[in-house]
Amino acid sequence: MFLIIFLYIQAVYTQFIATQIRNDKQIQQYKLHTLNEIIFRNGQQIIQTKILILEIRFETASQVDIQIYDEDQTHFRIPKFPPFNYKDIDNPEPLDSYNFSLKIQNDPVKIEIYRDDRAIFTISELAFSENYIEFTHYPQNKQMWGLGERNQVGFRFKQGNYTLYARDEPNIIEDGQRPGKHVYSSHPVLLSMEESGKYNIMFYKSSSPMDVIYTQDKMKFITIGGIIHIKMFLGDESPRNVIKKYHNYLGGWILPPFWSFGFHQSRWGYSNSQKLVEVVQQYQKHQIPIDTIWSDIDYMKDKQIFSIDQNRFTRQDYDILQNLGVRYVPIIDVAVGVKYGNQDEGYKKGTEYDIFLYSPESGYRFQGRVWPGESYFPDFFHPNISKYWNEMHIHLYNQVKFDGLWVDMNEPANFCDGECQQDRKLHDHQQKIDKLNQEIKFAYIPGEISLAHKTLPPNLIHNGNLLHKDVHNLYGIMDSYYTFQALKELGKIQPLQITRSTFPGSGQYAQHWTGDNGATWEFLYLSLGQIFQFQIYGIPMVGADVCGFVGNTNYKLCSRWIQLGIFYPFFRNHNDDQSKSQEFYHLNHTVIQAAQKNIHLRYSLLKWFYSAFIREQNHGTIINPLFFIFPKDYLTFRDFVMDTQLMIGNELMGVPILDEGVTRNAYFPESNWYDLNTGLDYQGQQDHVIYCSYNDLAPIFIRSGYLILQNSKELISNVKSLDNHYRLIAAIQNQISIGIFADLDNFEDEEKAIKAQLIDLKLEIKEDNVILNLSQCQSEIIIDEIIIYGQECIFQKCISGFYKQNSIFIGPFYFGKDNLKLVLQ
Repeated sequence: MFLIIFLYIQAVYTQFIATQIRNDKQIQQYKLHTLNEIIFRNGQQIIQTKILILEIRFETASQVDIQIYDEDQTHFRIPKFPPFNYKDIDNPEPLDSYNFSLKIQNDPVKIEIYRDDRAIFTISELAFSENYIEFTHYPQNKQMWGLGERNQVGFRFKQGNYTLYARDEPNIIEDGQRPGKHVYSSHPVLLSMEESGKYNIMFYKSSSPMDVIYTQDKMKFITIGGIIHIKMFLGDESPRNVIKKYHNYLGGWILPPFWSFGFHQSRWGYSNSQKLVEVVQQYQKHQIPIDTIWSDIDYMKDKQIFSIDQNRFTRQDYDILQNLGVRYVPIIDVAVGVKYGNQDEGYKKGTEYDIFLYSPESGYRFQGRVWPGESYFPDFFHPNISKYWNEMHIHLYNQVKFDGLWVDMNEPANFCDGECQQDRKLHDHQQKIDKLNQEIKFAYIPGEISLAHKTLPPNLIHNGNLLHKDVHNLYGIMDSYYTFQALKELGKIQPLQITRSTFPGSGQYAQHWTGDNGATWEFLYLSLGQIFQFQIYGIPMVGADVCGFVGNTNYKLCSRWIQLGIFYPFFRNHNDDQSKSQEFYHLNHTVIQAAQKNIHLRYSLLKWFYSAFIREQNHGTIINPLFFIFPKDYLTFRDFVMDTQLMIGNELMGVPILDEGVTRNAYFPESNWYDLNTGLDYQGQQDHVIYCSYNDLAPIFIRSGYLILQNSKELISNVKSLDNHYRLIAAIQNQISIGIFADLDNFEDEEKAIKAQLIDLKLEIKEDNVILNLSQCQSEIIIDEIIIYGQECIFQKCISGFYKQNSIFIGPFYFGKDNLKLVLQ
């Protein structure tokens, strides 16, 4: 459907009048003339831009682009060079019909996207100047998700005042009140359900500091720079489908290496490499699988990045770690210390290539303060940054052969509010007059906290004459992009970097952890909503610090967090140096048992879990709230379901307990469900009471109609110990169950993993036979056991399971390229 309605009704109070200047079927343009050159906000005068251009592009049948920009096009726009590989369509082809319509009216100017005879997105009550932009949207209902990153309790977007501005704020929980509670990333992305049951995504393509003020019936967006650039993606009744469209626009996400799905142990306070070895050995002694040991800033020489204290962290110990079968990941910050001058390689090369930022006050290099002390900050827009970043990572790699990187403090974080008190001794270089810049007088500050608080000043100038206020939210993705390139230069086929600050598109280069959380039940509860949010944002490999980062955990909290953490794609225990050690073996026997059982369960499912990532082909969600899979079931929209239950793909449902109790209510959607470990069945479309003690396996259920492959090895120490022996668990629906598995003989072969094909498996019961078909299988798969839930044992060669409606066939059954079918009688 294609419709344009243009109403020209001039009124005294109109702020902008629209005049059409282009009217192609796929591109509409208008000039907007302001009738109110001066407006007031917060008692301050704002001079509006006199002439704007409104441009609407009908990019596809279900994708529309709306831009409002200054006629001279001097305002900041997100660049079009990498890492901003967005798939904008500059010259869309006209189509016969569209899934949306457009209405534009004056009195005052109002732009509406319609679908199913209802407005689904609105731009109204427009104000526009160089440093202040405002418009209002009227949502159809309260079913919305996104607009982060924030530590909010619950997944659903709620009424309140919210700020999108990357900030290093540890252990803070969003309450929707002033001052802003924004944290490490900016994702101005909103998933909405329409009254029709269809879903859409709005991406406000802006890196400007932003406030979103959501009251009962309207949502006001305020930015302090740039332009208005809205991308609308229209989907169907499945939220996952429209999310895939958004991910495709961003450029998708990278498949992490298989080993990164194992368990990771970290702590701020591992003061030497002998401690790293001891930690790994203790995990192995307690038969808790572990794949990666991490170093916080402890490993550095006096906290100087790209350095290593080789007296405390020795090559011999790193060799021992490698022989123990674990990987090593160190932290890398962005700020380069100045105290050692040219004796420090990061400082020496940085000054040689002149890649550091300059102060807008003095014209000399900008001086902040981070862990190394007085520090300089790289300009990731500088033409020499790629050379510098590559060389410095090679320099570090030559000292320690790391397997991945932990990228921190890249909001960028600073211990001063803007520039620290300048040390004139550091002015041993040429002053740059072109970097001098006056303070910017803002009529409005998003979040009501100074934009320079704990970061760089908004008037600082980056290469290309870019103001920091405009690119602040891009600093993290720029860092991730060049770190990705550096890892590629080091020969990493599937680079792993866990980054703190992200922006739309970061998933092409990096993974994410949710930052410095607290060791509290509240942070445990809200973490699942964070995982869901980053599925929308296109960074599915995400996790929270298990058991909490700040403060002392306890055995009940840590046990419950382990039971939840096994469902995180990124599963790491990490805490700070001021808190008690929380390695699982340091806590009581309950925690040790919870870790042994649950982490072993996670590892037994890792190859299937990795196959679920491969299935999405770098676009889509992995860990889903239940309504993503059952969008027409409105019982899944209850908060206790939406916030505390999850689906891994279509097949498995996790029902962790997130409080101190030992029982919980859980909702089972339409289907029959079976306890993955026991086969106990649960009817769908009703609530059930689930019991789980602190040292039990996390409640996990398989959905009827599906099957999975689970490694059958009894003792697992790391991913290297996983072999090609499996247990097939099938839950029958209408005598059929289906599943997938990656066709890989070695999941750690990264070149093959990124090109892996999927095996489609189908188990079918016909008369007195069980028939298992594989679509292909170039690798060798040995199935030691086939367990069928929901099927009574009526076959000659089966064994009845613990419950009557379970059947077990004992193998081994061999599959490969010459053997793709099994018939059991």
